[in-house]
Amino acid sequence: MWATLDFEASGLSDQSYPIEVGYSLPDGSGNSLLINPLTASDVWQYWDDFAEHEIHQISRQELHRKGLQVVEVCQHLNAALGQYEYVFCDSQWDLFWLGRLYHAAHMRPSFMLTEIGHWLMQENGIERARFQLALEEQGAGETSGDARCAANPVGDHSADELKGVLLAGQNSAEINKRI
Repeated sequence: MWATLDFEASGLSDQSYPIEVGYSLPDGSGNSLLINPLTASDVWQYWDDFAEHEIHQISRQELHRKGLQVVEVCQHLNAALGQYEYVFCDSQWDLFWLGRLYHAAHMRPSFMLTEIGHWLMQENGIERARFQLALEEQGAGETSGDARCAANPVGDHSADELKGVLLAGQNSAEINKRI
């Protein structure tokens, strides 16, 4: 069984930090949590105005008012995701932001986050771009990088459908034929 996870962040910089995390579970349910940067044990100050206005549309004020404490977010993620064999993300940045989040909470994740492109190559010898093309040919559409959309990781298709494509040998064989 597997889940997906995605972050939104204060920007794309080595000084950036997570501001929202979303995840999707195998049954199609999921959650999105805002993160209050003022509750981090580290100093989280970097802010990219372009990212706020053009990418995530989340203001600092909204994070301060509605965001959960960093420790609460980590506890929630551990409880929700710790039981899954795989937790996938779609970017190396997500790995970076997971590390920043847990470091700021003085905690460790109870799950292993794996970038999907790395997993596809290591486990199946499939390049991510070719896999994406094969998904699109099968009608799976575009993947979403939005933390609020993590509950629906591939267009209009359910987590179970994506799981079938990722993990079922028959579907993997079909994907391999296409690439």
